[in-house]
Amino acid sequence: MQAPTYTYITDTTYHTLNDELAHLIAMSFVHDPETEVIRILGEVGGVWPQSVMDDVEAQKS
Repeated sequence: MQAPTYTYITDTTYHTLNDELAHLIAMSFVHDPETEVIRILGEVGGVWPQSVMDDVEAQKS
């Protein structure tokens, strides 16, 4: 496993992500937890993998 790259986000965003993810874990009826984690990281925290940068750049042109 590769060592993590540290990324610092605002405390507000961090706590919002933490709250959303904790809520997700507490929900026993989530049908697709992976999709929910992706949604929370991306839509709530603005955290995306580098691989989506190509898609974003392609949409701009």
